[in-house]
Amino acid sequence: MRFTLILLLILSLASCKFLEFRSNDQVVAEVNGYRLYEKDVRNLIPPGTPSQDSIMMLQQYVNSWSLKYLLLAKANNQLSKEDKDVEQEVEDYRNSLIAYRYEKLYLETRLDTIVHESQAREYYMTNSHNISLPNSVVKGRVVKISNGSPNLERIKNMYRVNSLEEIDELENLCYNSADKYNNFNNQWTDIATVARELPLDLYQCENELKTNDFIEAKDSLYSYFAFFTEKILPGNTPPFEYYLPKIKETIIGKRKQDLIRKLEKELIEEAQNNNTIKTNINDYPQNENQR
Repeated sequence: MRFTLILLLILSLASCKFLEFRSNDQVVAEVNGYRLYEKDVRNLIPPGTPSQDSIMMLQQYVNSWSLKYLLLAKANNQLSKEDKDVEQEVEDYRNSLIAYRYEKLYLETRLDTIVHESQAREYYMTNSHNISLPNSVVKGRVVKISNGSPNLERIKNMYRVNSLEEIDELENLCYNSADKYNNFNNQWTDIATVARELPLDLYQCENELKTNDFIEAKDSLYSYFAFFTEKILPGNTPPFEYYLPKIKETIIGKRKQDLIRKLEKELIEEAQNNNTIKTNINDYPQNENQR
């Protein structure tokens, strides 16, 4: 086994701007007759990379490239002839890949991806008793404001308002003085998403939700205020609006399965009608009994 690195060449050619190569077909490395050429690594090192970093990056790449052929050589030496015979596996993989691509084309030209609300609601009504939430889901808002803000106390006194006029006033105040205001588009939101807005983890947020409809937290720089107008705790049925994307995904998934079954049935029937499939299954039990 031969393994050659032209590190001296790289050292002499690397500059503070970029790595250059003098020849179009200079061999950078060789393993068991497999060669890595300069053209293969010419764009590997970004412009401006220092000389020592260039060498390290190239060394790492060469090691990774070499391992493929070193492992192949070891396998060829150690595996039996039977273990190295992969023709059937390659053929099976090729056939599976081609069949998968045809199924994909078949689905793309036939799959109805539109799920009407009536269809989604019917699925929800039928299956909602089998669906439960792993985390709480909420509707609400989160405010993040600097501890030094002159409007800190005002926002603290307002963040739990409910009337539309007061909410408009709060939002205007937050847009002008808070570092962040998020009402999650007034949609149902997983509490894990809310937790990412606070200096608290999911477990702490869930504990607060058990007894409160608000969360207040503070770190060295900011104060955080979260208020939840609606909440559904873990173990309960998710609201239709929250579960709707999953319902659509499930319905479309079932349509895919139905289309694939339809395709398989059509192929079998067509082959039987054309005598493409020839069997002696009817004679098989009799042949077995005669043994």
